[in-house]
Amino acid sequence: MKRFFSPISSKLPQSSSSAQNAPQVEENLNQLEETHHSAKRLKQGVDLDSLPADPKKRIPTRDYHPDEHESIHQGGGETFSSIGFRSWHKKKRLDTHIGKSNSVHNQAKKKCEDLMRQEQSIQAAFVKLSNQTKLEHKIRLKASIEVARLLLNQGLAFRGHREDESSLNKGNFLEILSWYAKRCDKIDELVLKKAPKNDQMTSHKIQKDIVTACKLETIKAIMEDLNGDYFSLLVDESCDISRKEQMAIVLRYVDRKGSVVERFIGIIHVHDTSALCLKEAIVNYLAQHSLSLSFIRGQCYDGASNMQGRLSGLKVLIQQQMGGSFKHMDELRESQEKKVQVALDMGEVENGKGLNQELGLARAANTQ
Repeated sequence: MKRFFSPISSKLPQSSSSAQNAPQVEENLNQLEETHHSAKRLKQGVDLDSLPADPKKRIPTRDYHPDEHESIHQGGGETFSSIGFRSWHKKKRLDTHIGKSNSVHNQAKKKCEDLMRQEQSIQAAFVKLSNQTKLEHKIRLKASIEVARLLLNQGLAFRGHREDESSLNKGNFLEILSWYAKRCDKIDELVLKKAPKNDQMTSHKIQKDIVTACKLETIKAIMEDLNGDYFSLLVDESCDISRKEQMAIVLRYVDRKGSVVERFIGIIHVHDTSALCLKEAIVNYLAQHSLSLSFIRGQCYDGASNMQGRLSGLKVLIQQQMGGSFKHMDELRESQEKKVQVALDMGEVENGKGLNQELGLARAANTQ
């Protein structure tokens, strides 16, 4: 108790009542301390298999009963210290102790190696780079992105049949990058042969990453242009050269300028071409972009039975889920009326005889 409470100085005056109560208070505190330690030292029946592998995350060993200290240190496994180990000449016994690649032993070993080689980590290597090196890396990456955007915009292939040094035609990506570098001295000094071998930004994996990033940005721009409004769904499926069934999805909608546009948003691989499988793939893909079937106001397919079937075709399944009724038609008319009124108030459209009138709207989900 002296560690927590300093003794009262004998020089201070004490009353008779406080002098009589002091021994009783100290006795009560000692009893509380003994009760705490005795409760802490009782056997708790710890489940050793549930102990965290990292000793730092465990309850301190001193809080357990003394008879449980040894088992707590062992962590619950049958280690060398618990049952003994004699067959040192059998290497397979050591493999059993080491375990698989994700065992506690291998995880601890990997953490130890990482701790001892901090200077070789990617983060440490990136921090050591100078500002000039980072600037050169950005220039190489920007040049590769610009070439990839050009090829994507024109719908051209990236790779060639041969891309080694002896090839006369290394493919569109490398040839256009080489042509671009020859006409820009700033880029010519940093790309292709003059770039570091581990930072050329021209590998097939880098090309795929750039294409994926462009795809995500393009779909993001399409969704912002759609702005959660109504749209029509255009779907077609076919096999690629490897005999895999694929389904292309196109959205048809009216953009903010009032023009009808059609935007291709992706190709989905499907296991089979049944109506239920196609519907599930469409619902999941639209959900990834926060789109719902309730906003569909038209469907367009080919004449295949799994698409246009009257009983169990894809068109009927989607129409049943979206609820193609006259209520949607009324909502569409009211929405169009509000848009026209706003455009008239802002002077974007003109009014007059025969203008801005509804000439005819087909029933929802019946357009082709």
